[in-house]
Amino acid sequence: MPRYRYRIRWFRLFLMCAAGYFFYVLAGQQLELNAIHRETEASRQKLEQLKQVNASLNEELERLKKPSYIEKLAREELGLVKPGEVPYIPAGKN
Repeated sequence: MPRYRYRIRWFRLFLMCAAGYFFYVLAGQQLELNAIHRETEASRQKLEQLKQVNASLNEELERLKKPSYIEKLAREELGLVKPGEVPYIPAGKN
């Protein structure tokens, strides 16, 4: 009965190891790339939010340059009155 001797084919083994390493590196790079894309998208969304906040603050700044708006804020938020005026406080407000 002849014995079959198993022979290692070094070239095939090398190719399989090289292919495994290639896919391992490829998967790692893909995971890192996906993380970078998520960070980029989060940064873009935050930038858009900050642009909206900046626009609203610029609008508020323009309103604050108008004396009539400043007077309105002084009367409504601070309860200030002009000399000679009698302050009126509605019953619902304390």
